[in-house]
Amino acid sequence: MHIPKTAGTTFLSILGRQYHRARTFDLSGNVAADAARLESMRAAERKAIRLFTGHAPIETGLPGPDAASIITFLRDPIARVRSFCQHVAEGKSAYLLRDFPPESFDLDRFLSGSGGELSNLQTKMLINRGSITASERLDRMKASEARERALENLFGRVAAFGLQEKFDQSVLMFSELFSWSLPLYYSRNESTFRPGFELDARHRDRIAELNAIDIEVYEAARRAFDDQLSRRVREGETARFRLINRISSGPMRTWAFGRDVGLYWYRKLLRPAEFRALTDSGAPTRRS
Repeated sequence: MHIPKTAGTTFLSILGRQYHRARTFDLSGNVAADAARLESMRAAERKAIRLFTGHAPIETGLPGPDAASIITFLRDPIARVRSFCQHVAEGKSAYLLRDFPPESFDLDRFLSGSGGELSNLQTKMLINRGSITASERLDRMKASEARERALENLFGRVAAFGLQEKFDQSVLMFSELFSWSLPLYYSRNESTFRPGFELDARHRDRIAELNAIDIEVYEAARRAFDDQLSRRVREGETARFRLINRISSGPMRTWAFGRDVGLYWYRKLLRPAEFRALTDSGAPTRRS
C-alpha cells in the first residue's frame, strides 16, 4: 500500500529485488481500470501474481489485492504534506498543473484547499475502499472514530508497516519478518528542498489543522513501531546495515554486482574486531 511521499519509489526498488523472479501487478489507483486489466489476464497469469504494488487504499474491492498481505510506510504528516507541496510547486503533479502551475505557485493559496492529498491522506488510505483520496467515508465519521478505524486496520490488517523517518530500521524488520535477503538499496526520487521553499509557522499550523487525525494516527503508529523495533532489531544492527549499504550503493545500480558486493562485505569485511563495535553480537541481519 504505497502512500504518496513516503519513500515509496526507493522501497519499490527493494521489493523488485526481493521478488525479481515473481510476477507483479502495479495498481494504478483507478479501481475500474485495474479490474479491467486483471480481467484481461488469463486465470493462470492472475494466479501467478505474487506482488501487488502501487497506490491503493486498504481495501481495493479486487479479490487478488485484497487477499494479499499488506506492507506500507507512514510518514510524519507535516513532513509528508511539505514534500507534497514542493512536488506540486515544481510542476510534478500532472493533475494539478493547470490550477497550480510552477511559475506562479502560491503556497498560501494551495493550502487554502482541504481535499485530496493535502488532508489526512494516510487515514483515508487506511479506511477507504476503492478510492485513495475520497473524503466521504472520513467525513461521515467522528475524528475519534476515524482514528480508531485507521489504527485498527493498521494493527490488524496490515502485515507490517514502517516509518519513512526510520527507513533502514523498517526494511530490516521487514527482512526479518518475511525472510528476505539483505535489503540493499540506493535512494531514488529524493526531494532536494529548493531555496526559498520553506514553511512559515502559519503554513505548519495550517497543515497541522488539515491533518489532525493523521497526526494522532502517526503518533500511535510511531509508538507501536518503536516497541517492535526494540524487540526485533538488535542494537548496532542498523549501523552495520548502513555501512554495508553505503559501500554497495554505487554498484547497486547494477543489481547483481551490487548484491554481491554487499554480501561480500557483509560476510568478510565486517568480521574484524574494529567493525564488531557496530553490533552487540555479530549476528546476521536475518534471524529466526
